[in-house]
Order: sequence, then structure tokens, then C-alpha cells
Amino acid sequence: MPEETVVFARKASGLVREMSWWDILLFTIAGPAAGGMTYYSVKMPGLYPGGSMVLAFIIGGLVWLPPVLCIAAFASSFPRSGALYVVTSRVLHPMFGFIPNWIYVIGGGCGMAAGFILYQGFIPIASSFTMAGHIGGAGSGLQGTGDWVGKPWNRLIITMVFLVILWLIELMGIGRLKWVMRAIIYIPLVVTVIALILFLVKDGKASFDSIYGAGMAAKVQALAQDKGIKDSMVSLWSGTSGMLLSVFWAYSALEVTSFVGSEVKTPRTSFLRGMIIGWAAVCVLYVGNAWAAGFSFGTSFIRDYSFLYYNYQGDLDKVLQSGTVHTAVSAAPSIPFYASMNGGVAWLAVVLGLGYFFWFLNTSMLIWMAGIRGVFAMAFDRQLPLGLAAVSSSGNPTNSAHLMGVFAFAGVWIALMDSLGTGWANNALALMDFGALYFIWPMGLAAMFLPYMRTDLFEKSTFQYKWAGVPVISIIGAVTFCVGTWMMFNVGLELATTWSQLLTTFMLVAGLILVGFMYAKNRRDGIDPTKIFTEIPPA
Repeated sequence: MPEETVVFARKASGLVREMSWWDILLFTIAGPAAGGMTYYSVKMPGLYPGGSMVLAFIIGGLVWLPPVLCIAAFASSFPRSGALYVVTSRVLHPMFGFIPNWIYVIGGGCGMAAGFILYQGFIPIASSFTMAGHIGGAGSGLQGTGDWVGKPWNRLIITMVFLVILWLIELMGIGRLKWVMRAIIYIPLVVTVIALILFLVKDGKASFDSIYGAGMAAKVQALAQDKGIKDSMVSLWSGTSGMLLSVFWAYSALEVTSFVGSEVKTPRTSFLRGMIIGWAAVCVLYVGNAWAAGFSFGTSFIRDYSFLYYNYQGDLDKVLQSGTVHTAVSAAPSIPFYASMNGGVAWLAVVLGLGYFFWFLNTSMLIWMAGIRGVFAMAFDRQLPLGLAAVSSSGNPTNSAHLMGVFAFAGVWIALMDSLGTGWANNALALMDFGALYFIWPMGLAAMFLPYMRTDLFEKSTFQYKWAGVPVISIIGAVTFCVGTWMMFNVGLELATTWSQLLTTFMLVAGLILVGFMYAKNRRDGIDPTKIFTEIPPA
């Protein structure tokens, strides 16, 4: 008898099932819990005076619930690497799977974003060291350390060192990687609880005055009034809606755990339990941090300090230096910055900054991990070169890890250029925002039509319930499609320059050229590319 043709890259993925539902829960929490909680909570009120970050995070969490349910349903029903790509490409069309996955793993939610977020993670360290210096006095040297870390080119050096370390860690199999991730997830969770307690038990303005001098908090707010914050105020809804794009992006990375479907021990229950509890935990962390900081310092002070820092930093520095800390340089507003003031101890300020840095480290590692599996999934389907589906003896897609590392380095440079205020960095950031959220609407579309276009797959899914004769997965998919389309209308506005549009187009065309090359190669090798997408790939 003739040998059976191997349709996929090989008969088995080579990945190892090592993860439990607890890992899914931790990864779901750690994926998005970085900039949204650390910065946006106290930064955005100054950029959109009148808006409410608490309300924005509540709206964002509710908006993200249908996509999370959709992701959990796909990952639990078809536990494969890149589950969203796998299902979408089988239900709709291979290109409906490839395009969102390609722009997500390369340009949006993974490759470049991993380096960008790691670079941004050193900002809370800089601000916490600066605050520690203000608390400890000029002789401590801590403010100088904060100022040094806060300089863009110095952060580049540190980030590059850390990136190499992360690259090596990502080459470990998931069996070892999960233990590293568990350790560095528990640390920031504990530190975040400490920060929340400090917000609840201390008067923030009194803490500010105890460091900078009596009446300094009032002087900061008076300066904001002099600089016209009253004229910048907008209505609650206008301000909150202006914050939503950043909030949508802040919740992204909830989906990263779906990319490790082939490495979860009991996927049919682990994804549903871990992702839904994880989503709720992220909502609580986001809302809790934003509310607690405002409770301690007052929402108007949070707003005024951010307004001054991002618009009149020189004037803010002069006010701070007129108090008891004559060498004070204003630090970027962040949750550890405010919590450090309430702590009132230099070493605690450093611990808080380092603890919140671990949220960024977590996110960077997890989206890098997701990108590796996303590339692997496309290569396993023969849409990308087969070498990217190669797996090491430890069960790690090595070549895909290296590819993500290259794009992570690019992301670090984009972060540097953004810190330096260069215009072209905004074009790259527009691509990243677009790519991070683009996958939602096609995923919703696939969920809508799964029971009708691929009844064979629907019969194997975990979501076979019906309401009034309509499959629940179709209802969730319809809502997810609406959410994804709304997000695209918002994020598409960022692609406003010719260069951002050309960059996005080039990214897409480069991927499609690779697919065209692979389709031609598959035909030459006697493999029908369309047959690949009639089946779910082997585990």
C-alpha cells in the first residue's frame, strides 16, 4: 500500500502537555496586568480631564467579556497551538485565519510588543527610585539612580540585557517555563496587595506634604488651575470614551493562554475555568488600583499631577523644588510612585517599583511565548516555512522563538524612539495597536458560523448549548464580532498617516508573499493546501 501523505508539517506537534488550570489562571492575570494597571490608572485622568478611569476599566472589562468567552470556548474545544487561528481558518477561510494571526504575532500583540513593554517596565523602577531619593534625602544617591534609569538611552542598555536573558528563558520547554512564570507572577501580586493596603490606610495628600513640605499638594493643584486645567475639562462620558482605546489595549493579552492549547493537561475544563476567573481577577486589579489611588490622594490630585507632568513638567519641578526637597525632579505618575509616598520609607519605595516591574516582565514573557506558538501553528499548517515548526527536545519551537526575539529587539528600539518623541515611532505604535486588536472581529465571525459552516467541528466543541434553538456560541460570536468591529473603528483612527498605512500594508503583504511561496511549494511536493484546512492539526 502507498504511504499516507503527511498533510501537516508532521504527524504530531512535538509539544508536551505540562500546564494545569492554575497556570491558565495565572497566565490570564499576568498577560494584561502591566501598563494598564501601573500607568493608565493614574496617567489618563490628566490626558482626559473629566473622565473616570474606574468607569473606563469597568466598561473595558465588560466589553472584553464576550471575546474572553469566545477564546475560552475555542481553546477548550480545539486545544492546539494558536487555537484562535486554527478555528478561524477552518470555519471561514485560511486567509481569515492567517491575516489576523500574522499581524498579531509579528506586529501587534506579540513580537514587537514584547520588546516595547519590557522597555516601558523600567519606568516604574525609575520613578520609584526617584521617590525613594526624595524620601531618603539627597545623600542616599537613590534619586540619582532613578534619574539615570529614567533616561531613554540608559533604559535601552538595561532592556537589551534583560531581553537576552528572556530570550534564553523562552528557549526552555513549557515544563520549566511555567515554574519561572509562577515565581515572577506571585511577586507582583503580593506587592500589589501591599500597595492597595497603603492606599486604603494612608491620606495621600498628607503623605505628599510630609515629603515635599507643608501645603505642597495644594500648591500642585493651584498650579494646575493656573495652567488652565479647568478649560481642559470635558464631560464624564467624553473623557471616559477618550480613555477607552488605551483601556481596550490594556486588556489585550487576555488571549495569550489560548496559544498554548497543545501544552495544557485537561484543556476542556482548564481554559473555561482559568480564563473566566482570570478575566474577573484582571478587572478587579484594574478597577481596584484606579479606585484606591483616587481614594487615597483624591481623584482631582491624581488628575492635576498627571496634567502637569505631561504638559508643564518644568513648572511642576519648580513647585516641588520650592518645598523641602530642593533637588526634586518630578517622576512619571504611576501606581508604585503614589504607593511609595504613602509608604514613606525609601527601601519600600524601591520594593514597590521592582514589584510592579515584574508585571511588565510577565507580560513581555507571555506575549513572546504566545507569538512563538502562533508562528509555530502557521508553519505547522504549511503557511510559513517548515523550519519554524521545528521543536527542540524540551518541546519548544526553537526557530519560532528566535524569530520572535528579532522582532522583540525591534520593539525595544520603537520604545526608545517613542521616549525620544520621534514621529515615526507613532507610526509603528499605530501598527502595534491595530495588530493587537484586529483578531477579535474575525474570531467572532467564526464563532457565529461555526454551528452552520462546520457542523463536524461544532459537534466536538464544549459549547453546544442553545437558547431558543440558537447555538450559544453563535450569540457570543455575534456580540464578539460587534465588539471587534467597534474596536477596529477606534484603533483604525490611529492609522492616520501615510507612513502608518504603508507600514501596515507592507507587514501584511510580506506575510502573504510567504504564504504564496509556501502554497506553491506545497503543490510541487504533491500536497493540496486546501486539504490542510479541512482538519484540526494533531496535538
